[in-house]
Amino acid sequence: MTRPISKTTFQEFLFCPKNMWLKLHKPELLEQFALSEYEQRLAEEGNEVEACARTLFPGGVEVQSFGEKACEETARLIASHTSPIFQATGIVDGFLARSDVLSYDNGTDMWDLYEIKGTSSVHTSGSDRNHLDDLAFQLSVHRRLGVPIGRCFVTHLNSDYVRSSELDVSELFTTEDVTSLVFDRLPDVEAKMAAALEYLGRTDEPVIGCECQYRGRSNQCTTFAYSHPEVPAYSVHDLSRIGASKKKLQWLVERNIFDLIEVPLDEIALSDIQVNQINVHHRQTPMISPDAIRDELEPLQFPLYFLDYETFAPAIPLFPGYGPFDKIPFQFSLHILRTKEGELEHVEYLHPDKTDPTESVAVLLHEHIGAKGTIIAWNKSFEMDVHKRIAYRLPQFAPLIERMQGMFYDLKDVFHKQHYVHPDFKGSVSIKYVLPAIVPSLQYKELSIHGGAQASDAWWTMVTSDMPEERQLIAKDLKTYCGLDTYAMYAIWKHLRELW
Repeated sequence: MTRPISKTTFQEFLFCPKNMWLKLHKPELLEQFALSEYEQRLAEEGNEVEACARTLFPGGVEVQSFGEKACEETARLIASHTSPIFQATGIVDGFLARSDVLSYDNGTDMWDLYEIKGTSSVHTSGSDRNHLDDLAFQLSVHRRLGVPIGRCFVTHLNSDYVRSSELDVSELFTTEDVTSLVFDRLPDVEAKMAAALEYLGRTDEPVIGCECQYRGRSNQCTTFAYSHPEVPAYSVHDLSRIGASKKKLQWLVERNIFDLIEVPLDEIALSDIQVNQINVHHRQTPMISPDAIRDELEPLQFPLYFLDYETFAPAIPLFPGYGPFDKIPFQFSLHILRTKEGELEHVEYLHPDKTDPTESVAVLLHEHIGAKGTIIAWNKSFEMDVHKRIAYRLPQFAPLIERMQGMFYDLKDVFHKQHYVHPDFKGSVSIKYVLPAIVPSLQYKELSIHGGAQASDAWWTMVTSDMPEERQLIAKDLKTYCGLDTYAMYAIWKHLRELW
């Protein structure tokens, strides 16, 4: 390994050393590491947050070069006490740090470190990127270069901020002094930096270093299948909420039990949901409770309103009445069934430009959702949260929203309560798994857009594009995707009704 270890590389090493080694030394695997469109959007949003926060540091000078040139430019700026410095760069002992803000304190004759984060709090532990370790890494690099570091800060988004007519950057961000916490972490971080330098510098592929077999599927590294070919594509790691049951997963892994069929149900205490998942996988037949399904669905009152929103949640609020990461309801689909044997009606809305869609959405809700009936959603808390924010921004619609909040039913409950368990659900109650298993004629995988995150990114691309043909194509794809979400709920409901 010839290139120095950056703070990003270091954080990825802490998560999974083997995965990071493969990224550096196995270029033929690079296609596995390609960022999705949504991940690219998150990276771009991080840049937008940093650019916005820089206005809190007037007169700053950015180091725009890279590598040794950036180090030389940074050294000159530090020597002349030019402050603040954006992207101050240092390379030493095989490590590279580019700091968001380095600010000179005349009173102490020292430099203060600021880390800008597009989060609503300081992350100090857990699977999210650790802000204190980020700062300790930079602190170590700058101190090795002889730069006296005084205080350390994290500047992050203020979760209580609500935008008025103009964006107030001073209120949008909060800065926390984490100096003592960072200095306390420094010895441990420097020990891990030394371990990273040794491990990632190996020329021969390490045999060990991927401990992701002790994590649930959603928390495993990108190259898990490469490092653990003995683990089936559908394994004990896919058991429902097994990631929250670390002792159970550890028990299975230590006994080399990876195939669901091999799980000894008489030796390990699993939840009913996990046991049902294993049993239907073993039998390859669904487990259905028609009476329980009838008890769930029979009380639903017509008309049935199958409702789904797509939202865009930027870190920096775009419109008045929004805070960081508040959901902008740019699209909805509504399928209406007025009687059991009635014709299915469809209403849809897609906001066409980069303006606030709230009022347009509220007007259509008032027009099409009556005083009686049941609003059916999949994970109703999402739709109800969208409505809560609509009522906040438009108080004149608060009575409508309050009435609608009492009309919701979550169709996911049928599956969450285990009234219907199918081997192809693979322990999930996501509609993306449920739909193709019980209504195989309907498939998300055939669509150009097949997930909410992708829809969010597509809408932003559409409203910022100056190419009419691109906008039209994206609009068509968005309507097809969102429309399937609500038609899928209708199709699932219809299938369930036929079971009793």
